[in-house]
Amino acid sequence: MHKILLIFTLTLIFAKALYAQPTLKFSQIRDTPDQMVGAEILKVIYSKIGIPIQMLDMPGKRALKESSEGRSDGEVHRIFQVGEDYPSLIRVPTSINYIEPAVFSKNHDFKVTDCAALAMYQIGIVRGVKHAELCTRGMDKVQVIDYSIKMMELLQADRIDVAITAKINGLVLIKDMGMKSIQALSPPLSRMLVYHYVHKKHEDLVEKLDRVIIEMQKSGELELLRKEAIKGLLKKVKTK
Repeated sequence: MHKILLIFTLTLIFAKALYAQPTLKFSQIRDTPDQMVGAEILKVIYSKIGIPIQMLDMPGKRALKESSEGRSDGEVHRIFQVGEDYPSLIRVPTSINYIEPAVFSKNHDFKVTDCAALAMYQIGIVRGVKHAELCTRGMDKVQVIDYSIKMMELLQADRIDVAITAKINGLVLIKDMGMKSIQALSPPLSRMLVYHYVHKKHEDLVEKLDRVIIEMQKSGELELLRKEAIKGLLKKVKTK
């Protein structure tokens, strides 16, 4: 009897291990606070459907290459346009976060009207950050930089006149780096919804994820998670 019970128990353990949900790995743009906020939201979303996830930090352009070619399982979050430009990435229909693309400067202070008003300045953007690439498309004075931290260092050193990044990114970075002379210009360029993307091999998850996100949106949990994640980031910077 004990032998039969042992065999049955081992069979259950083996079956559980065999069918355990593998960890999904999502591309996350390195040193980008709004992506860190999105990652915290995403962890909760996936926990509700019982799937463990992990974030892979990498430069923005490489992140899209890895996810669109299926070497990572998708993107933490990106703007709507990414789904149009990368057909292998499937957009979960309901947004999980939003960003406010903003202009940061050290030596210039003016009211931001639109992207076209920046054309006279030397502009810094981060490679692979779609909203900044779209904003500066066709402009001549654009310096494309690999990382947000490097972009802010160039702004501080007067190598560029303005930098475009999500407002929360810039505010966290200038506080973290002690760059008191850099300011966010007003108003932000826009407010853009950002969406979670999965590679097409996980298309079967899209409907399930969307149901969870809609419920979290209706209950207010999504916005609460966003606020808590931002508060945690700012607290970490203050402590540092």
